[in-house]
Amino acid sequence: MNEDIEPILIGDVDDLEIGSVENFEHEEINYAIFRIESGFFATQGNCNCGERSLLSEADVDGEELECPSCGNTFSIVSGDSISDLDQAPLKIFDVTEEDNQIFLNI
Repeated sequence: MNEDIEPILIGDVDDLEIGSVENFEHEEINYAIFRIESGFFATQGNCNCGERSLLSEADVDGEELECPSCGNTFSIVSGDSISDLDQAPLKIFDVTEEDNQIFLNI
């Protein structure tokens, strides 16, 4: 997290159901915002695969996501590839909650 940049408001905590993912765009960059049992998480918005699919369209299963195009699975928490160890990990970003709101820290 860059200490010089203000956190970016994503929305209210109640905007995301547990087990869901939403696309969030900021300054023409896509981010995938996840709410899972253990909290809120953010990754880069597009998969590393050749299709560059939006991860907001991924299937979420617990703490894992599956790219809708290539089928690779990744950890939502760490960004690590699970199904293809040669696949580059996803970039992850810090998400915080304050006063019932969610913030992205980039």
